Amino acid sequence: MSAVEKPAFVLPNPVARATVLLVDDDRSGLLSMEEQLESLGYAVVTATNGAEAFARLREDPSVADVVMTDRMMPLLDGLGLTRRLKRERATRDIPVILLTGASETDDVSAGIEAGAFYYITKPPQAKLVASVLASALQEVARQRKLRADLREHQAAFRNMQVLKFNLRLPEEVEPVVSMLASMQEAPDRTIQGIYELIQNAVEHGVLRFGFEQKSKLLAQGAWQDALAERARDPRFAHGQVEATAIRRDDGVHLSVKDNGPGFNWRSFLRSDPSRATAACGRGVARAANVAFDRLTFNEPGNQVVGFVSSAPKVRW
Repeated sequence: MSAVEKPAFVLPNPVARATVLLVDDDRSGLLSMEEQLESLGYAVVTATNGAEAFARLREDPSVADVVMTDRMMPLLDGLGLTRRLKRERATRDIPVILLTGASETDDVSAGIEAGAFYYITKPPQAKLVASVLASALQEVARQRKLRADLREHQAAFRNMQVLKFNLRLPEEVEPVVSMLASMQEAPDRTIQGIYELIQNAVEHGVLRFGFEQKSKLLAQGAWQDALAERARDPRFAHGQVEATAIRRDDGVHLSVKDNGPGFNWRSFLRSDPSRATAACGRGVARAANVAFDRLTFNEPGNQVVGFVSSAPKVRW
């Protein structure tokens, strides 16, 4: 691993001393990255290859809140580690951040398809590392809350044939997501994808934030304030998202439609290396590659249908 940039700041409160499992076969790179993470306020445990990391997490999944792993390693590389963690029920919700010197589209896309939370090219910039780790931990907290809500009403919603919601505010997203996920046979698989699609419709369709604008606000640490301010702005009061889940014989179809102008969805279905250092822009790709069996946008991009088949997957 290449030398890393020294951070000039510390995260204000890294979620109750969260722990990062850092995986790299390069001893000097491992020590350098460990020092950077500790300076950001994180506890760090280390492993020198994917096999060691997987064995450690399989024995005790609570050993780490986030995994940050090098892409290229002997025995078991970062992609292989990610795939194994995502197959295990006890570890599949742990966010995995891949570190790599590669920038080819196929390599970045492979990481997203394997279930990686983020792909950082080396040498990693301290500000980006801090931002990505904070986002990963926020997602962990959000998923725990969504799953708690899910358990409360899944039995009632499991036989529901149609669910339809209208919403427009960011704070309305999570309750709607947990109820829509309750219709799924495997809600743990789909819940994050449903969240990404509805959140995208609210942020971009209703509140009209573009990718570049959101990236800049995230980099400045001003995103949440800007989101709340625009949600209160009467100029955007007429925006609306319609989220509908329909159970049919072949599976569950989720439609998310907003009354905004749409966006260039084609460039977001796969992870683009040009966005590797951006703080956002991977939600649609993760939904398409992980959460749904099929994801289809209309031409302008203001309606998307995600499909989850009721037929069991064939494993070869």
